Amino acid sequence: MLVKVALVQPHIAAGKSLGVEKAPESIQALAGQLEREGYTTQMFHEKAGDKLYRKLGEFAPDYVGISTMTPNFLEGRKTAKAVKEINQNIPVILGGWHASGCVVSYLQNQESETIKEILNPESPFDFVVAGEGDLILPEMIRRIENGVKLDDLRGVGFLQDDGEIQVSIANRIQSLDNLADPSWGLPTDNYRDKRSGELDLSVHFHRACRFNCGFCSTPVVYGRGVRTFSADRAVKYIDYVLEVFKPQVITFTDEDFFANPMWVDKIVELISQRDFNGKYGVEFDTFASVNDLHRFEKRGEGWFLDKMKQVGFNSFTIGIESLNPEILRKYNKERMILPMMTKEQRAKFKWISHQQQNKMLVGHYLKCIQEAINFAYEHCILVVGDYMLGNLGENEKQVRECFEKFCNLHNLLVAYLPIFTPFPGTGMWREAYDSGKIIRDSAGNIDWSRFDASTGALDLGYDVAELRNELELQFYISERYNKDMTQEIEKAPTRIRMFRARFSYLNRLFPENKLVKNRLKELG
Repeated sequence: MLVKVALVQPHIAAGKSLGVEKAPESIQALAGQLEREGYTTQMFHEKAGDKLYRKLGEFAPDYVGISTMTPNFLEGRKTAKAVKEINQNIPVILGGWHASGCVVSYLQNQESETIKEILNPESPFDFVVAGEGDLILPEMIRRIENGVKLDDLRGVGFLQDDGEIQVSIANRIQSLDNLADPSWGLPTDNYRDKRSGELDLSVHFHRACRFNCGFCSTPVVYGRGVRTFSADRAVKYIDYVLEVFKPQVITFTDEDFFANPMWVDKIVELISQRDFNGKYGVEFDTFASVNDLHRFEKRGEGWFLDKMKQVGFNSFTIGIESLNPEILRKYNKERMILPMMTKEQRAKFKWISHQQQNKMLVGHYLKCIQEAINFAYEHCILVVGDYMLGNLGENEKQVRECFEKFCNLHNLLVAYLPIFTPFPGTGMWREAYDSGKIIRDSAGNIDWSRFDASTGALDLGYDVAELRNELELQFYISERYNKDMTQEIEKAPTRIRMFRARFSYLNRLFPENKLVKNRLKELG
């Protein structure tokens, strides 16, 4: 008998800080693996509600896996309750970044509230999977089907008969090439950039990251030590996505794309050989760190950026995160900044006062950021600056003062401005949880709907969402920006389409702002 598995990632609209709807990579990866092992799957990426519940009922699954990030956890729980109303006996399994974070938080003694919210006698969730679930989910279903206990299956959590919680983290998958390709049994037209209207599909070939930023959930899910799909396997998959779906943009969502420079070199060479840009007109976007661009420049490897540009790479998103020295320390960014100093500078840094260190840390970081942006700009690669606002321990005055430095970075033409959001299991979660500043609902529960990086999950004594909107406008209507935008259009006239799309989007978000309207008119 065929075993049917429904995979759900509840959809919530992308916040103002993003503007791009991304395909649900987590359930796509699970569907691909399950299908290869003989299971029948159906994916659902839509808002919790009667329409979704009706579709689930029509599919009549034997198992339901629900994958959520933190902001859509509440939607996932609503869906799980609806599944139980359809059929109380259907096992419901929660996985994803939020579930993994809650398990890690519990195992590290950060707090126990969040895992008890998932595993309790009244919960609609029967099991939780923490860590990489690609191999765990099919094995788990196989055991349940055969009446085999789950007690020794790492990564699976549940409430024991005595009411005790049993949880663990899945073993890391060492050979990613043994995994199946993600499934694309979803309508792709939903994944368009709200600003440009371009179809932007994502691919992901790295797991884990060299760095260990205090705010980031990547180590929570993937652990430490970067693992990578082979370049041949990656390019073959990209070829399939391009051939079948014809996206205008492919975004590499790898948190650490440049972890292995030889891998990147091979990826670029293979893309060049297949001429994806010429054949499909596709552009590629990816992430880079300031450290990566600093290394390229110091080694005189601008030619490699030229090569990336030639095959279609259009932009690098770099995590600047903050220009407040104390926040940089909390984020663990000091470990990224110090290697960009000379040996003499590091020796000096070691012996000066904390206040002097802070000044030196920010000064050198700001210098490296500007050099990285300029370096990419010289080689026609657009930089998207990722900068977080509303950090724990940072007042409104400090936010404004530090953002002014970010706003004045030359040749920075796109900004991503999320609100700092503490996620369970991360390095900064314990401090945020113990601070008492996490916003709760009327019943006293953590209000996970505010964890979307655009609303504000912490009570900081000021309206951080309103401040975020104000600073985003400040960035785009500044004289510095206007000057750099004019220069960029003169240098690359086709870029005007990007600026029109950007200001058109801002005009929809902030229709009363006259400066935005004027800029949009000027752009034609």
